[in-house]
Parts: sequence; structure tokens; C-alpha cells
Amino acid sequence: MKLFTKTLLLVAAYALASASAQAQQVTPIGVIQGSGALAAAGTYTIEGVVTGVYAGLSPAGFYVQNDAADADGNAATSDALFVVQTSPTVAVGDQVRITGAVEETAATPSFGQAVLTGPAVAVVSVGHALPTFTTLDNATFSSAAAEQYEGMLVQFSAPVTVSDVAALKSRGELTLATQGLIYQPTQFVDPNDDPASGTSSTGTGNVAAVGAYQAANTARSFILDDGRAATNLLPIPYLDAATQTVRVGSTVARLRGILGYGNSKWRVQPLAGPDAPVLTVVRPPVPTFGPIAVKVASFNVLNYFNGDGAGAGFPTARGATTLADFNRQRSKILTALTQMNADVVGLIEIENDGTGANSAIQDIVNGLNQALGAGTYAFVNDGILRQPNNTDLIHCAIIYKPAVVTAYGNVLIASATGIFERPPVAQLFITNRTAAPDTFALVVNHFKSKASGSGANADQGDGQGPSNLRRKGQATGLVQFINGTVKPVGTRYVVSVGDYNANYEEDPIDILRAAGLVVGSPASSASYVFSGLSGSLDHAVLTPNLVGHAAVEKWHINASEPEFLEYDEAGTNTNTTSPFRSSDHDPVLIGLNFRSTVTATRQPYAAVQMQVFPNPAAGAFNLFIAAPAPTLPLTLEVVSLLGQSVLVLQGTAAELQAEISQRTAHLAAGTYVLRLSGAAFSQVQRVVKL
Repeated sequence: MKLFTKTLLLVAAYALASASAQAQQVTPIGVIQGSGALAAAGTYTIEGVVTGVYAGLSPAGFYVQNDAADADGNAATSDALFVVQTSPTVAVGDQVRITGAVEETAATPSFGQAVLTGPAVAVVSVGHALPTFTTLDNATFSSAAAEQYEGMLVQFSAPVTVSDVAALKSRGELTLATQGLIYQPTQFVDPNDDPASGTSSTGTGNVAAVGAYQAANTARSFILDDGRAATNLLPIPYLDAATQTVRVGSTVARLRGILGYGNSKWRVQPLAGPDAPVLTVVRPPVPTFGPIAVKVASFNVLNYFNGDGAGAGFPTARGATTLADFNRQRSKILTALTQMNADVVGLIEIENDGTGANSAIQDIVNGLNQALGAGTYAFVNDGILRQPNNTDLIHCAIIYKPAVVTAYGNVLIASATGIFERPPVAQLFITNRTAAPDTFALVVNHFKSKASGSGANADQGDGQGPSNLRRKGQATGLVQFINGTVKPVGTRYVVSVGDYNANYEEDPIDILRAAGLVVGSPASSASYVFSGLSGSLDHAVLTPNLVGHAAVEKWHINASEPEFLEYDEAGTNTNTTSPFRSSDHDPVLIGLNFRSTVTATRQPYAAVQMQVFPNPAAGAFNLFIAAPAPTLPLTLEVVSLLGQSVLVLQGTAAELQAEISQRTAHLAAGTYVLRLSGAAFSQVQRVVKL
């Protein structure tokens, strides 16, 4: 027994001596990090430069990185570590020697990041130059392959874009993307058709491409953190000083920071001083149009319930919980409608309480007429007590300017039962501005939401969400309503607007296309943000005879803005004179000119947009380029994954689009990077050639 005990003691002593010897020997951090997914656990002594100190993180600590002279020279390994220290005693620029235990596990204090714990820290020198920033190429960055940069000073090669602001107030986080906005996959990928220009509304032949698109979304996304773990801190970080907001689509021209990891996401921790993130935030003005006969709009008014209409009746079934909250909501909705100044407006999510003196629709009209003058607006009477054939608490409604258009005939409401929760409502109008009047119809829709569904209406895993079958039936019902009820009353021009709860390439929209109707705006024109993905649930769908005679623009005042600006979250801090975040959907505006071509006047804020279809047909690349000015000179470069430039084109957006369809058919199958550039901007996107 004594011999056995003595042997154990000798083994333990040998192990301690080995650990001590290992700890005293300075090990390059890259050797510890290795080229695999996990750092090598053990006790080590490292030397490096403190690059960032974060006393507010959980766990608190600081990052230390080898400079080039002390690194392991292997680009596949990270040269940095996070050192866990409850109250950090070091400063940025300190050269330090640290002994401690390295681990990388899912548990605390690592949380999936390589950390050094129990540190014995010695400051060797101060005021040391920081290691060189590692440049991450926006075109090739993938969060799935970021391990080699863990904990290191990084900078991105081009501007990065804010794709989600949902966690800004609660956790001080912004989701950023390296190649522009992050879209819902079904904005561009049709679950049935390849290419997406098809109009099939059944089948699952292209569902794999939907998943691939979402995987690419994840790969080019990461978090910009605020260096703190505390929640709901004030002031909220990263807000624009003038507007007190950060929007989806805002950009950071030069992002520098430390690439950390936590909560299963890569995150850039900010630096201080000149390397601190600076966001460019631009709020768009109201879209304008060339010479038009009438301006039409569609606006989701976010469950507009006015209580009993006499100051009581709160909380309401779906809307404001107090009269004070309702007054804030009302002010913002009226401000938005006033600034849109449309001649005819389709309203969605307004209380289905009829058209009496105390109704919600009368309340909106009263507010607009108080602001713009008596009689400026009137409403279409769709039911004294309640809209018929409606099974919901909300309904679709129409208001209009009697001086600009005259309502022709009675309101039309889809009468088919069992198809709609909120049936389409339509009204024919005669224009008053032109010497020769024209007649057109406005149809307002609100299809079944994606929030729920069971059985055949359960989520089918094809990117279209729950109740897609229900929405398909409603799209078919809408086509029948337009062709069988609306047109026969006396018009050949139909504008169908509203919340279709279907993205650009989903089945319900393809059913409308297959019927000959035209979606008036491109897939890149989003109106809603859900789970950090931009998409378009709100559309203007036109009869084909309106192509060229209608221009469609979305006024991005709501979906891009943080929810904490909404009346029910902001409370007394609500900016009641601002249209921004008056709802959660962006309004759609349509300029109509039945005699000549009408175009939208592009605003100065509008950026060049390159829309690349992720699954192009064999042959030429399939892309669309939109520019704020038709004569804007652009350069488009096609680069192989090996970095070789295989094609360079110069010209306007239209010229580039025409040229590339002729010049890329001969290229070999594979993945390419497209670089579109012009004055003061650069955009990169990948395209796969089959």
C-alpha cells in the first residue's frame, strides 16, 4: 500500500512539474489555437499585446494578440485569445506575459470561444503598437470559416450593411451583412421553379435552393456588439445623433474591431477612438412621380382600433391599450398619410366596426380633414355596422379625395365564403383631373398570415411558412373576383394592393402572375423585416395594360426602423410628429398616368442595386441592375474564386445588364464573384453558374 501511494505521489509530482514547465515556456497563441475547431486545452504561458479591454462582458476580460514577430506564422490559426479577468487590470497597448489555463467549450466561461482562465498577468511594457488588422474580404467572408480569426483585430474590405435592429435596445446588438441586405430566400428563389421566372405554384423541385440561399445568408452575417453584456442599457448604442435611430440598410463604411464569439454567433466587439464603428443612417423622403393622373397608396395601419370612438373603450381587442397610446398611434398614422398625400388609399388592419360616426375609418378621415381641410378625404362605405363576409376583427378599407376622383358605383366585396378571413374590397373610380376621364379599380387585400397553420396548412419546410395553401386559395379567389366581379362593372384597369403575406417568389404571387397580372416592383423592393430577413409581403399587382403607365415605389418608413420607436414601446418618448415606425409594414405608392408613360423620380438616397438570382439557368448569368440615374456610369467585374478577373464591363445599368447576358454564356460552370462599382459605392455578390 505504501509503495502504491508513493508511486501515485511521484506521478502527480511529475504531472505538476510538466505543467509548470509548459507554463513557463512562452507558446505562440496560434499553436494553442490550432487549425481545428477547438483550441488545445492546457496550461500555457503566452506573450502578446492587449488589443481590447471589456469589463462589461460576461465573463469580463480582455483580448491579447501576438504581433507578426511572435506569431506562429500560420495563417490558418488565430493569433489571439480572450483572457477571463473579473476586473481587468491591463490597458490597450500593454505588452503582457500571462500564465493560465486555456479551454474552449460550450460551458461557462468559454461559451464556444477560446479563453484563458485563472490568469497570472505581468505587464512587460506599455504603449505598444497594436498588431496589424487582418482584412476580411467581404466577397469571400463566411461565418462558417471564421475560426482562424477568432479574437483577432479585423477590418472588412468594403462597407457592411445593417440587416437587423431587433436586438439593439435589449442587448446592444446589430446584425450586419457583408454583401448588402439579407433577404428572405423566397424573395428570389422560387420553391417550384428554376429559374424563378416561372409561374408554377405546386411542387417542391427547387426547395433545396431555398435552403442554400438561407445558408448563404447565415454565412455572410455576424453581430456588431457593444462590448457589454448588460441588457436594456441607456443610452442605446449606435443611434444616429440627428435622427436617434439605426435602420436596416444603414452602413458602416469601415468596420474595425475584434472578432469574438458568443451565444453561437460571431460578433465584432467595438474599439474606441478613431476605430470606433461609425454608421451612416439615411431616412428616405416620400417617393415622387413624373406627371400622373392619380396617386394610389396602400398602408397597413397596425391594428388601428379607436376604442368606442368617444375616448373610452380601452384596452382594445388588438390595438392600443390606453387612450394616450391610441393618440400617439393616431398622430403617427395621420402624419404618414398626410405626407403620402395619395388620392386613393387602401387601408389594411383597420378595425372592422363599420362606418358610423364613431368608427375607426371615420376617425381617420376626420383626422386627415382636420389637417388638410374639410372634405379633403372621404371613405368608401363598405358596411354600416361591419363589413359583410368578414370573419375577422379587422378589415380592408378605402379612403379617397373626392376632388381628384369620383367613386363610381357601389363598393364591391368578394362574396365567396370560406376563402377569406378578410375579403378583398374594391371600388371603381373616375379621374377628375384630366379632360378625358379614365376609370380604374382599386382592390385592397389582406391574405392569411404566416403565423399559424395545421394539417395541410402546416409549415411545409419550403420557405413559405404556415398557411401557404390557404393563401394560394385566396390568390385564386382574388383572380376570380377581379375577372368575374371588378372588371365587368366597367373598367379594364385594375390596381390590386395590400398585404398578401407572401414574398415575391411564393406560390400565391405566382398564381397572380399565371393569371396575367404583373407585380409592379422588383424583388429587391422589400416592405417587411422578419427575423432579420427583408422581404416583401406588400405588393401592387397590376393588370398588364398598366405596365408603363404605372410606377410603384415603397416608402421605407417602418420595416427598417427599430420597434422601440413604435408608440406602444416608446410611450411618452414617441415622436408623434414623425411618420417613421408608424407601423410595421412599409406603405406602397403607385403613380398612374393612363395617357403616357409614368416613372418614379428616383431619390438621391437610392443606391444602385444588383439583384442576382441564386439559381440561374444554364448559360448566361441571370441578374438585374437598378440605378438611381439611368446614365450613371458603372463598372461590373466578374472574378473567379481563384481571384482571376474573367470579364470587365463598363456602362449604364441597362448596358451592363444587356452585355452580361451575351458575354457570360461561354464561362465554365462554377462560382463567381460579381463586383459592381461606381462613384462612391461598391457592391459584391456571388453567382453560381450551372
